Amino acid sequence: MVLSLQQITEAALHLSERERLGVTAALWKSLGGNDEALADIQALSRAHELESGQVQPKSHAEVFDNARRSLG
Repeated sequence: MVLSLQQITEAALHLSERERLGVTAALWKSLGGNDEALADIQALSRAHELESGQVQPKSHAEVFDNARRSLG
């Protein structure tokens, strides 16, 4: 079954934000997009998650404490 562009777009818009970012990254790379621009897209997505309250920020101390524990 071949889907039309409109059907694909509508289906993609029903994905979670993280899943849409994954689709965006795959399409961007397929078009020869570079990793720097992709990192910018991912950073904007993460900023939106913080601003919307979907994720909670961690302090500098929390990040480094977690890193130290992970390293043993």
